Amino acid sequence: MSSLLEPVTIGGKLPLRNRVVMGSMTRNRCVDDYKPGPAQVTHYADRARDGTGLIVNEGTFVDWTGCDWKYSPFMITDDHAAAWRVVTDAVHKEGGKIFFQAWHAGRCQHDQMPVMKKMGGRVLAPSSIKADAGKYRDLPGAPGHTENVVAIENPRDVVETFRRSLQLAKKAGFDGSELLAQGGYLPQQFLNTRANKRTDNYGGSVENRCRFILEVVDVISEIFGGPEYACVKLNPTDFLNDSVVTFKEMKETYTYLIKELVTRKVGIINLSRRGIDHNGGTGDFFGHIPRPTEYPLPLGYDPVLDFGPLVKFPGSPSMLMANHDYTLEEADRLVKEGKLDLITFGRPFIYNPDIISRIRHGIPLSGNTRDNTVHYGPYKTPDENYNDWPSAIIDREKI
Repeated sequence: MSSLLEPVTIGGKLPLRNRVVMGSMTRNRCVDDYKPGPAQVTHYADRARDGTGLIVNEGTFVDWTGCDWKYSPFMITDDHAAAWRVVTDAVHKEGGKIFFQAWHAGRCQHDQMPVMKKMGGRVLAPSSIKADAGKYRDLPGAPGHTENVVAIENPRDVVETFRRSLQLAKKAGFDGSELLAQGGYLPQQFLNTRANKRTDNYGGSVENRCRFILEVVDVISEIFGGPEYACVKLNPTDFLNDSVVTFKEMKETYTYLIKELVTRKVGIINLSRRGIDHNGGTGDFFGHIPRPTEYPLPLGYDPVLDFGPLVKFPGSPSMLMANHDYTLEEADRLVKEGKLDLITFGRPFIYNPDIISRIRHGIPLSGNTRDNTVHYGPYKTPDENYNDWPSAIIDREKI
């Protein structure tokens, strides 16, 4: 696995110890006023100590939103930034790098969630169109997404919402930011003709539908000191949260968007292949969610291999990262073949606080040996199924 352990520098500015990235994972453990606490400090520091090249923190809301995960973090106040500063300091002390994942759910939220009612939040979206999906376990009857969707009057106002949160993330010590632009959330909603029926400069043409994401990327670049510190997470074949589109629309939209991101010299473009295997869930918690049959893909299609050459070519200023159910062997091979620069692992980092050590010493990764509550709970303490996973025992005499 020597290819995965090679050091790499993003955009000539951000050195990483290796090419292995801990992906952003909602873990529903911010039990103290939507802020990280000691459990998160331990969790992220442990994985940085083992040598993870880059860590992306759990998706963090940039506004008051009614997410299904009631213990997800927010980055809205100075208190939020101060709490995250403890986490980033711990990661940096261990020699690690950590990005802030900016998350806005858009129409994938509910106006009856307690935080929305308490803070007077509104369900905002490009257009007033309900998402045909969702399941809110903490609301009576576990309803789907709300019909009370408010069309954003001026998208620049929401760009400024991102700006304020990103400024706090910079203050909190994050090294850069990943924009969550998949999963059917707000940035992807602007891309998607299912959710975006606008007739202004943010709707209609491919160029207009990509405008919102590009403007937020420009804000990341401005705040963190260059586009090298920006990462954009995309999933062209996504179908979660009513995000699926035709193959033709997908090809047109993402070809234009990725080319524009590379033109802007974005440091990392993170492509997911979720949706090609007819399973949108993990099989652990959500179960197997089938891809809508009326939106077929070509046989054997892989968006990472399809769109990858738009990012990874001689002289490209951007690096290509990929995610979704890669094995160590497959990831190492693709890096060795020059098809990927970085690889994201998500769930394996839950069960293995020592992925880098396991790669270095040829020790297989552990899987989920418990049950489906390890991801989101319930739990007795935030550390349960979070900081109680064993590391592999390495015979030091053989090293």
